[in-house]
Amino acid sequence: MAETNEFEAWVVSSFNLTLLSLVLLLAGHTAGFLAGSLSGFGTLPGVLAFGYLWLLVFGATRWALQGGGLARIRDGERRSLLLRGIVAGGAIGAVFLLGLLLVILVVNVLEGGVQPLSFALFALFGGSIASIVGGLVGGLSVVLDIVLYEAAGRLLGAREEAERTENETPN
Repeated sequence: MAETNEFEAWVVSSFNLTLLSLVLLLAGHTAGFLAGSLSGFGTLPGVLAFGYLWLLVFGATRWALQGGGLARIRDGERRSLLLRGIVAGGAIGAVFLLGLLLVILVVNVLEGGVQPLSFALFALFGGSIASIVGGLVGGLSVVLDIVLYEAAGRLLGAREEAERTENETPN
């Protein structure tokens, strides 16, 4: 497979994660969920969790874009891109949740209040659900990426056509 364009992967992953974060924050704010749930979270854990999620999204996006990046859309490879997006999203959901659970487990071990069976069950069921939700989000992100890529191509094509027509007409 061809190498992934690092800049393209960075732009696509940053756009997708930023959009997802804004949608979730807006939904959480309008539902009144954020005030109670984030009051004791803290800035450093929030930045670390977001950084961890961004690294997962970047790595999964690099993998999903292998073989030609978004330009594969022009070649009619929407389906393979969509499938890779679903798989990447599922992996992000499961690995993100498992990483958070691992941190919680370590904190509980250090405090002496560990219940490994509870963590194992939550990891099993929670990881499965997070994988399904992540796959859906990944698929929706790819659909949005395809729509935006095609819209940008049309706009650029129209602009190039207008410039070509302008240059061909005599003054």
